[in-house]
Amino acid sequence: MKNFLLATVFAAVAVSSASAQNGNPGAKAINTGGAAGAYHNTFCPPLPLVLANAYFQGYSCTPSAGTVENIARVMRQPTNLGFVQFDVFAREAAAKPQEFQKLTVVRTDIACEGLWMVTKNPDLDFGRVLALSRRIKFVLPPQASGSAASFNYLRSIDPEGLGRAPDSNITYLADATSVINHVANSQDGEVGFFVQFADPRNTNIKLMVDQKLRVLPVISREILRAQVGETPVYQAQTFRLAEGGMFGIGGAAQTATTTCTQVAVITGSPDAYADRNSQDDAREMIQKVREIPRDNLLPRDNAIAAILKGATRLSQNAVEQAVAGVDAARRAVENR
Repeated sequence: MKNFLLATVFAAVAVSSASAQNGNPGAKAINTGGAAGAYHNTFCPPLPLVLANAYFQGYSCTPSAGTVENIARVMRQPTNLGFVQFDVFAREAAAKPQEFQKLTVVRTDIACEGLWMVTKNPDLDFGRVLALSRRIKFVLPPQASGSAASFNYLRSIDPEGLGRAPDSNITYLADATSVINHVANSQDGEVGFFVQFADPRNTNIKLMVDQKLRVLPVISREILRAQVGETPVYQAQTFRLAEGGMFGIGGAAQTATTTCTQVAVITGSPDAYADRNSQDDAREMIQKVREIPRDNLLPRDNAIAAILKGATRLSQNAVEQAVAGVDAARRAVENR
C-alpha cells in the first residue's frame, strides 16, 4: 500500500509541474513558491504522503510566484492548498475581507520566518527607528517580494511608526543578499530589512553574521497586536544564527531575538463548495491536516527539523520587557 501511495505522489509531481508551467496548477496542487525556495523544498514535501494516507490522493508540491499567487490559486480552485507568509496573507485579507471568507487557514505552527532589520549604526535600536522612520533610509528586496510586502504591512499597522517612512526613502535591490551587502558597505546608517527562515546554513543568515551587522529586534505593541481572526500574525522568538557556540568570529553574537511570521497553510473554505460531498471532503481534509502531529510535517532533514524545534519563544515577561524598552526609546526621541 505504501509503495502504491508513493508512486501516486511521484507521478502527480510530473503532471503538476507541467500544469504549473502553463499557468494551471491543477485541482490538487499544494502551491509553494519558487522551485528553489524553502516552502517548495523544505516544508511541502512531507504533505503529499500525509494527505495520501488519509485518502486525499494526487496532491503534489507545485511551484509558484509566492504567497499572493498562492492565494489567487486557492481562490480559483478551493481544492488547492497553499503555503503563505502569514503577514502577507493578513495584509491581503485586510484589503479584501469578503473575498477571504472563501479561504480557511488550516494551520500556522510548522515554522516561523524571522523579520530581520539590520544596520551598522551603533546608535539605532527599534524604538529609535520607529521614532525616526520619516528620515531613515530603508533598503529592501524587490517591491514584489514577500519581504517588501511584510515591510508595507508593518507600515500599515503602525501609521505613527514605520508608517511615516516615505516611499522616497525606500530603496529596492535585487534580493536579500544585495540588501545585506549594501548595508554592510554603507556609510549612511541605512537600515536593511528582509524576511528569512533562520537556518544557520542559509547564505543570507551566514552573511548577516559574517558582516557583523547589528540585528534590531522588530518588536512593538502594534506588531504583537496584529491578528487574523484570533491567530496572532507575529510572535517573538530567539533564533540561533550560526552553528557552534554563543559567539562567532570577532565576537559576533550567534543568537538574535526578533518577531517572526508563521509559515501558514491555507485551502478553500468548505462553504466555497456548492455540493454536500465536496463540503464534507473539504471539512475532513482540513481536520486531517490539523490533526497531524507537527513532527510529521517537519522536513526529513534532521538539521532543519532541529532548527525549527530549537527556536525559543519569548516568555510573556520577556516580551513585556522588550516592548517597554521599545516604547521608552521611541518616547525619548519623540519628546526631545
